[in-house]
Amino acid sequence: MFALTPFRSNLASPASHRRSLLDIDDLFNRLMWTPGIVGQTGLSDFDMYEQDGKLNMSIEAPGVNPDEVEIRTSKDRIQIKSKSESEDKSGKDDEGKTWYSKKTVSSFNYDVSLPFEIDTDKAEALFENGVIHISAPRLQISESKVLSIKKA
Repeated sequence: MFALTPFRSNLASPASHRRSLLDIDDLFNRLMWTPGIVGQTGLSDFDMYEQDGKLNMSIEAPGVNPDEVEIRTSKDRIQIKSKSESEDKSGKDDEGKTWYSKKTVSSFNYDVSLPFEIDTDKAEALFENGVIHISAPRLQISESKVLSIKKA
């Protein structure tokens, strides 16, 4: 009977807790970031980190044509979107039946809030082996300054 108790101590192990959190993350990613288009390919993974005063972001986008990707940057946000359609057809037989037809629609739309402001004038993007790499230096904010009050 003890084995049927829903609150056993081994259910709250760190590994099972982490797996549950990953499942919840996956559910929200599918609901919020993947558009509901048949034949879609959503972005599978992205990494974002700061190194040497620069924001670095890598986004997996396999099978995506880099000419169909639009990247917009603002001080505190990066938007990445793409939509492409392709259609393959082959010949017809004597009765007018199509031998082969394939239509593919793929799209994605990411809107990422950044942990700090970036210098959009110096931001760069590179597409290499199905991965989009974005690099942008952190916006240098001038130090605070003490103002003297002038008497009129």
